Amino acid sequence: QGPGRDPGSRRDNGGMTRSVPPRTNEDVDFGDDALNYDFDPDDPDQVVAATKRQWRQMRAVFLPYKSMIAEAHGEEREEEDLDDVDHHHFVVHNEAYEPVHRSMVENGLSQTEVVAFFEGYSYHKKKIEQLEEEIHELRNSSSNVNLGAIAEEKSRPPPPPRRNSSRSKGVRPRPKLTDGFLTGSTKNTLAAQSCRTLSMKKILKDENLTTETERVLKELMEVESKQKKLEKQLQCAGVSIAEDIPYEEAKAKVTEIAKRMGEIGSSEVEHEDKLVQKKLREEYFRLEQDMEKYSNALMLTDEYIKEQDDKEREWEEGNLAANVEALKKLRRHMPVQVKNTSEAQLSSETTPNGKVLPKDIAKKFKRTDVLMILRTNPNDIERVHPSTVENLRVTGLTLTERRAVHEHLKELGKRWEKNKAEKMTERKWVWFSTMRNNFKENVAAYDRHVAQYGPPGNHPYATRKNPNVGCPLLGRQCPLKADKVPNYDGDYGYPDEAEYVESFVTKADAEDSGAKAMREAQEFARAKKATARQDELKKHYKGKILEVSKANGSCETMDESMDRMEFRQVGWIEARVTDSTLDGKGVDESGKRKETIVFNDALNELKRSVLQFAEKSGMQLTGKKDASADKGDGRSSIELGLSEELHAAASDFIAGIEERMEVLKAVDGMMKSAIKQLRELLDELHERSLNALKTLGCEKPEPSRKWRSREDILKEAKEKLEPEEEEVVEEVVKDYGAPPLPPMGGAGRGGLLADIGGRGRGRGREGGRGGLLGAIAARGGRGRGGRDAGGRGNLLGAIAAPGGRGRGG
Repeated sequence: QGPGRDPGSRRDNGGMTRSVPPRTNEDVDFGDDALNYDFDPDDPDQVVAATKRQWRQMRAVFLPYKSMIAEAHGEEREEEDLDDVDHHHFVVHNEAYEPVHRSMVENGLSQTEVVAFFEGYSYHKKKIEQLEEEIHELRNSSSNVNLGAIAEEKSRPPPPPRRNSSRSKGVRPRPKLTDGFLTGSTKNTLAAQSCRTLSMKKILKDENLTTETERVLKELMEVESKQKKLEKQLQCAGVSIAEDIPYEEAKAKVTEIAKRMGEIGSSEVEHEDKLVQKKLREEYFRLEQDMEKYSNALMLTDEYIKEQDDKEREWEEGNLAANVEALKKLRRHMPVQVKNTSEAQLSSETTPNGKVLPKDIAKKFKRTDVLMILRTNPNDIERVHPSTVENLRVTGLTLTERRAVHEHLKELGKRWEKNKAEKMTERKWVWFSTMRNNFKENVAAYDRHVAQYGPPGNHPYATRKNPNVGCPLLGRQCPLKADKVPNYDGDYGYPDEAEYVESFVTKADAEDSGAKAMREAQEFARAKKATARQDELKKHYKGKILEVSKANGSCETMDESMDRMEFRQVGWIEARVTDSTLDGKGVDESGKRKETIVFNDALNELKRSVLQFAEKSGMQLTGKKDASADKGDGRSSIELGLSEELHAAASDFIAGIEERMEVLKAVDGMMKSAIKQLRELLDELHERSLNALKTLGCEKPEPSRKWRSREDILKEAKEKLEPEEEEVVEEVVKDYGAPPLPPMGGAGRGGLLADIGGRGRGRGREGGRGGLLGAIAARGGRGRGGRDAGGRGNLLGAIAAPGGRGRGG
């Protein structure tokens, strides 16, 4: 009660003063021995009991004032609730408050004043705890819910307080207290309730809410419910939710826990005393849980993220010089067109500085294909599908190779990390991150080894005489020796700068209606052929899906093999026709070696395909040759027919290679061996196909395609080079021909028709026109008129001749 205030009045929520009958100690019936009863001051239990009794009885004096405080905060609480809940905190912690109570009594304060002080303190502390809990929940859900409407609702004046009892509204009564203390079950129930959820439900019951406010509150409740469900799912999945722990505290705890875990050893620690062993294992289990808790919280702090970024930047700067040098080393050994060059060409062709690339390096480039991206523009790599980079072979990379790849993809990796929210980009980022982590592990192992035994050039190895001095690792176990296989210290003249293979997209020419119709007709024919083949295979294999699928794949592979052989032959023959330097006499040793490599690659590819077809026919391909070990040939008539076509096409293809080698006068032992094996396989496959056709009782199927022989390809290539005379004549006449003259009197019709017929003797106004076709044929015009008279005329001369007594050819 403040100065100047009437003790029988109080202010309501709107500032109005209302009368309340004052209550004093005289108005409360404490009993005769309520405040003064005998007890043993030396007995602690009697002292506590007496104190509790006095406090409970005197608290009734302050019940009206507690109600005033509750109404000022907009709460509707039962009197018994106000009487019990607020007192709980004080009674439970009476041991902590006892020194304060004793000091207040010594200072002359009455019991009533002491109880009033503790009651107000306890009540406001409870309110502060509830407000802090609401603030915490608001922060957690602020990213998902728009709180503008809630703020608007709070700015409205509160509704008038309701005085309906809990029983009349069907609300469950609040829990009772037992001697000033909450029971165990009631305490747990209240602890599990969310004050924010209860207040939102309370607001929703208000009939004066706007539609928008009601919608926002419902969305907020749904979000909170969803958040709780997600937390439960994470807990069920074994994922711990990181707590909000300061960086310094979390870091210190992680260090402390790690030290203690190191002292214990492991979760399977053993000790002579089984009881001690059990305690150590239990302690280690608790330490693991604490380590997960604090490490998760540590990794979410801003200080830790900044610290990791600084470490990453320092690591990159420390390895920058070595990475750039490694990238230049590999590029000095790698041609720009490495993707379009075979392994044999790499190891046989002369490099720009006159050397030949070692076979082990050429083999490494072609088989560990991730290295070939060093000659690919990073912008082109960024556009590829994730599966392209995921399927690159990355095993067996040396430290120098890993340095080069990392330096080449470093900037691209930053862009992938920035856009990793996109699903496809995330896959590329995961691939790059794995590569980088493996690279960092290799660098760490290399640096540790160098720090222990010395850098390159000063790296002694242990010997039998001095086994304890120097590096004890043998061969590639030593990181320094492993990094030199293969050795990239040489220089083979290829550019070491960022020079990449050109990547471009060719736009198809617009096709006319005739070409489109032809293409559609071909597609229709192929689809019809494939359908008929599928039906025939199902009929032969009696609907067995697996066998039909294998047979269909074999047929497609034979079609592709014949297409590749025809395409290769067309390219070789057309190149010889158009380039006169590729005849037998004009080819030097380097050219012969290149053609030999191309022929060997083509024969090896054909051999791999033929082996698949031979295995499908039941031939024994492993171990000692034994005809009795061959299996039965269960191929269909379609497969047998395609096998016969393949035999004819391969025979012509091989004969063309042999013919070219004779023209070049070149000899290659590997090629002769491959051709011999191919002929044996093809001949045996041919015999088995004929026998299988006889077994099936059917004739050899009609060819599914027309094979273009070498003679046909050569004829077509030469025809492409011949000029088309008639088309040139029509074009020239159309562009340069003189305008037709009007008909004049004379003894015939001169001009072009007379020249073509060879009979024109017209003597027009200019005495007739010279022989046009004769001039084109370069056989000399016989006309005597014009500037070209009497000589070997040409086309323009014949057309431009102003006259002459041409005899018409």
